[in-house]
Amino acid sequence: MAARLVETLQRAGLRVTSQRVAVCEFLAGTKSHPTTSQVFEAVRKLHPEISQATVYNTLNTLRDLGAIVEISAGTEHTRYEPDPSPHINLFCLRCHQVSDLQDNASPDVLMDNIFQNTGFRATSLQVQVSGFCPECQQAKRVEIGRKLQARAAKQSGGASGTGAEPGAPRDLS
Repeated sequence: MAARLVETLQRAGLRVTSQRVAVCEFLAGTKSHPTTSQVFEAVRKLHPEISQATVYNTLNTLRDLGAIVEISAGTEHTRYEPDPSPHINLFCLRCHQVSDLQDNASPDVLMDNIFQNTGFRATSLQVQVSGFCPECQQAKRVEIGRKLQARAAKQSGGASGTGAEPGAPRDLS
């Protein structure tokens, strides 16, 4: 895949520097959906001279050329999808992780339907489903449980009169 990304830069008439190749190699070797900072930190280990601007510009160029896909869930959560093939991204609203769901039939069928109905030829298709990953669902259940326990403790403490001055209104929330 690194060769595909480098070839994309060459076909666009861009110089292929060792730094751009390093960004392409990182993208080709990752199964994650990295942020610009994550790409920069990883590539900087091999190329300490690389700048954030070079990483940013390379990612944006590859995105503009259709070689990678930008996944945006607000400005603080922009990630890059190294795999432009049709698939579904699952985006967790709590931890902001992105995972792939490979569903070979539906994205291809959707792309065919788009072309047949509109004449629009899609070069890539990314469907983003937002929700909560299993780990965050569990963390939320634990968090809600703690809040309910704290509320119950507060209510039982207020009902017994401990900690409240005589004649003071009780908190019934």
